Amino acid sequence: MSKKNRDFKQRKVNRRQIRKRFLIICEGEQTEPNYFKYFQQIGRDKQKATIDIEIQTACNKGGGVGITVVKEAIKKKKKDRTYEKDEVWCVFDRDAKPENKNQHNFNEAIQLASNNDINLAISNDAFELWYLLHYEYYESATHRSNLNEMLSTKTRLGEKYKKNSQDMYDKLKDKQENAIRNAKKLWQSYARDEKSDSLDNLSVEEKIRRHNMNPSTTVFQLVETLNRVIFEDSD
Repeated sequence: MSKKNRDFKQRKVNRRQIRKRFLIICEGEQTEPNYFKYFQQIGRDKQKATIDIEIQTACNKGGGVGITVVKEAIKKKKKDRTYEKDEVWCVFDRDAKPENKNQHNFNEAIQLASNNDINLAISNDAFELWYLLHYEYYESATHRSNLNEMLSTKTRLGEKYKKNSQDMYDKLKDKQENAIRNAKKLWQSYARDEKSDSLDNLSVEEKIRRHNMNPSTTVFQLVETLNRVIFEDSD
C-alpha cells in the first residue's frame, strides 16, 4: 500500500474517532424531533462538523411520558457503548398526563436519569416555552394552550402557531441567543442560594424541585451543547 493511501485511510479513521455522537430521544412524535432535526442536518452537512445526531421517539403511538423516554435511553445507551454520558439526552415535558399522576413518574424519571448519566431537556409545561423565550423573558405559570396562543400573535410569530411545524428552527434561529439567555435566567431564578448555585452541579433533589417549577426549561443546555460541538469544536 502506498504512503498516500495509508495517510488517506488514517485521516478517515481519525475523523471517525473524533466524531461526536448524540442520542436524542423525544417524548413527542413531531414537535421536538422537527426542531432538532435541523441540528442533525447541519451536523451532517457541515464538512468540519464532528456530530451525528439520532432522533428517535420512544413510543410507537402518541409519544411517551418521561419515565418511558428515560428507560428507552438507558436501554439504548447500554446496547451501544459509543454513547458517552454527555451524549445521551431525553426531551420531554412536565404535563398533566394521567401517567404522571401525583408527579411520581416524572420525579422518578429525573432520579433514574441522574443515576444513569442521562441528560434531560425538560420543559414545564411544554416545549413551546422554549419557542416563547426566543421573543421575551417569561416567568408566569402557564399551560401549553396559552403558549400556543401567545406564539401566534403579531409581535411574535406573526402567524398562527402550528404545533408540528417543520421549520420552527429556521423561523427562530436568529433569536436563539436571546432564548438561551432567557431560559438560563429563568432556570437560575429558582436557585435558593445564588452564591452556591451551579447549572452543572445540582443535586438530583434540586433538579426535581426546579423541573417541577412552571415555567421552566433546560432545552437551552442541549442547544448550547449542540452549538458547541457543531460550530466551536470543529476545525
